[in-house]
Amino acid sequence: MELATISFGQRFEITPIQMLTLVSTIANNGKKFTPRLVKATIDSQTGEKNEIETTEGEQIISQETAKKVLSMMESVVAEGTGKNAQVKGYSVGGKTGTSEDGVNTNKYVTSFVGVADISDPEVVILILLYNPTGEGGHQGGAIAAPIASQVLRRSFTISRSEKARNRRGNNRKYRNAKCDRNDC
Repeated sequence: MELATISFGQRFEITPIQMLTLVSTIANNGKKFTPRLVKATIDSQTGEKNEIETTEGEQIISQETAKKVLSMMESVVAEGTGKNAQVKGYSVGGKTGTSEDGVNTNKYVTSFVGVADISDPEVVILILLYNPTGEGGHQGGAIAAPIASQVLRRSFTISRSEKARNRRGNNRKYRNAKCDRNDC
């Protein structure tokens, strides 16, 4: 029975970081990047900041295949089981999941893995819930996808704020440079 269920993912087990790495690879046109959990470290004594660089790996999926899969993921959110992951103004792609947690346990693992914005991916997200209870049952599209929508909406808000702050900072530097030349 387990061999049969592997064909549709019911017994296929990978770690969350493996899932995120795979979706990131698809979002990066088939190029695998080594995942990082931390963008930078800051020495508490000196305040020195050490950026953790991303390392680009090899092309493990063809660009053509990656684009096709990304398009399929986009349709899951646009018109399929992932509709609840939509974020107004952004194109989100994803895959919902619902699987049994073990054999005959009557417990479930509910998930949504997604990527946004499809045209220029910046965020890959994985929501995993173990044995969710309450309204909506235990389906990934009903339980995990709405959480993904909320997290993505918030991350886009933060990203827009950071981009605006960087633009303002650059403009300030430019104005200060002009003033230093006595042009103001």
